[in-house]
Amino acid sequence: MKALAIDCAVTKLSVAAKNEGNTIKLTLDIGMKQSEKLLPAIDYVMKEAGLSAKDLDYTTVTLGPGSFTGLRLGLSALKAITLSDNVPLYGIPSLEAYSWPYKKAIETVLPVIEAKEDEFFYSFYIRGEKIRNEEDSEIEEILKQIDAESSVLVCGPGAKTFVERTNEITPLYSLHCFCPENDCCESLFEIAEKMIAEKKEPLKDYDGPLYVRKSEAEIVLESKNKN
Repeated sequence: MKALAIDCAVTKLSVAAKNEGNTIKLTLDIGMKQSEKLLPAIDYVMKEAGLSAKDLDYTTVTLGPGSFTGLRLGLSALKAITLSDNVPLYGIPSLEAYSWPYKKAIETVLPVIEAKEDEFFYSFYIRGEKIRNEEDSEIEEILKQIDAESSVLVCGPGAKTFVERTNEITPLYSLHCFCPENDCCESLFEIAEKMIAEKKEPLKDYDGPLYVRKSEAEIVLESKNKN
């Protein structure tokens, strides 16, 4: 199939275009400059893969949780393609995409994304099935949900930091950190094509990112309104 994938849940932006068996990827560790680089990155991978928007069978994106700005940018860019060329868009929860490579692991899988200092977006998966909805909590609260005698596979962009901080707090937990060098675009392609095979509906025009918490702007606005 021919497709375009964007992982914009964290500041390390990943974009990939797939033309049948040929996949072109670009990963940019650019901090908060995603708005400047996203469209040029899309143009680059599409041209290198020999594709135009009208050729695409589908597009797919990390839906959240994650960076408020990044999620809006990625979704907006692909919705523009949907509107202009009628290409279906599949939104994949970020934590599902990060846990996907470990769907056959015998351990409980804990995908994490750094939210703010000592707070993480997280969920739990067993054999590819989500057993807890996406939330954000401090490390101590997340650890309360883990049996100290069980083995947990921690993955996702925040895995290294989460395990390091846990070891500083307590060495009792058996946490294994997996930080693959590859981006999650391959997972996005695989999950989206599974959804297509299962005849699941793509995103609607009105569907937005998956937010677990309110944005800083919303918090400030609510505070002003109360005052």
